[in-house]
Amino acid sequence: MVSIVLVIVAILTFSFILSFVAIAVDLALGNADTDALMEGQVSMSPTLLAATNVSLLASAAVAFLAHRFLIGLRWGHFHSVVGRFRWSWLALAAAVVVPVYLLFAASSFLDPTYQDLQIDGTVVAFIGIIILTTPLQAAAEEYMFRGVVQRSAGSWVRSPRWSFILGTAVSAPLFAVFHFAQDPWLIFYYLCFGILLSILTQLTGGLEAAIAIHIANNLFLLLVGALAGQMTEGFDRSAGQGGPFMLVPLVILAVVIVVLWLLGRRRKVETTTAEAAAPAAPVSPAAPASPGEAGPSVHGQPAAHLGQPGAGSSQPHADPGQHPDQ
Repeated sequence: MVSIVLVIVAILTFSFILSFVAIAVDLALGNADTDALMEGQVSMSPTLLAATNVSLLASAAVAFLAHRFLIGLRWGHFHSVVGRFRWSWLALAAAVVVPVYLLFAASSFLDPTYQDLQIDGTVVAFIGIIILTTPLQAAAEEYMFRGVVQRSAGSWVRSPRWSFILGTAVSAPLFAVFHFAQDPWLIFYYLCFGILLSILTQLTGGLEAAIAIHIANNLFLLLVGALAGQMTEGFDRSAGQGGPFMLVPLVILAVVIVVLWLLGRRRKVETTTAEAAAPAAPVSPAAPASPGEAGPSVHGQPAAHLGQPGAGSSQPHADPGQHPDQ
C-alpha cells in the first residue's frame, strides 16, 4: 500500500512542480500567453512536454526505490519473471507492434485537420523531445502501473488468480485517473488500455511486450501530432473529445495482444518463475516452512508471504485528435 501511495504522491508532486517551472520558462521566453493562462488555457509547448515526461520518469524512480527497499523485490524482477529484461522478446514484440501502430498513426493524415504539415523550430524541438523522452515516459508508466501498483495491490491476497484480478482492479483505474480525462469515452479507453496491458503482462510473464506497445503508440501519435501542428489538440481530454471511434484502437490493441500471446507461446516465453514451474518438494510435518519464506510466484502476483511480491504505465486514437498518454 505504501508503494501505491508513493506513486500517487510522486506523480502529483513532480507533475505540479515541473509543469509550473515549464510554464514559467515559456512565459519568460514569450512562448505563452498570460491572458490565456489566466483563463486556464494551457498550450502544449516543447518545454511543457519535456517537463511532463521528466515528471513521469522521476515518479517511476521513486516507485522503483520504494518497491525495492520497502517491499524487497530484486531489481531484475521488475522486468520479468526470469529476473532480467528480455531484450530478444522486446525486439520480437516490436517487430509485430511497430508496423501496426505506425500505420494507425499515419491514418491520422486522412483527417483534413492533419494534412497541413509544417516544419519550423517548434516542430523540430517537439520531434527531438518526443524521440528522446517519450520511449522512457511510456516505459515509466508501465513500470509504475503494471509493475509497482499492480504488484503491490496483488500482494494483498495469496491466491495467484485473485492477486491478478485485484492488482488489475487497482492499477487500471489509477492508470485511467492519472490521464485526467473528462470525456467518458476517453476514460473508458484508458481503463481498457490498462486492463488489456495488464492481461498481456500476465500472459507473457513480463513488461517487455507492454512497453513495446506503449512506446510505439505514444511515439508515433505524438510525431504525427507534432508534424500536423496538433499537439495542444492532441492533449485535450475535455468532454466531447472522445466518441465511439475510441473502440477502433481498443480492437487493434486486443488483436495485437492475441498475436503476441500466441507468438510468446510458440517461442516458449517464460510466464512463471522457476520456483513456480518446478514441482513442489514435499515438506516434512516436523520441519514446516519458515514464516518468512516466500512461495512461488507468477508475474504480477504475490508470493506466499504477504509483502513479498512475486516477479513480474496511451494515447487513444489516431485521427480523430490524439490524446497522448502523458
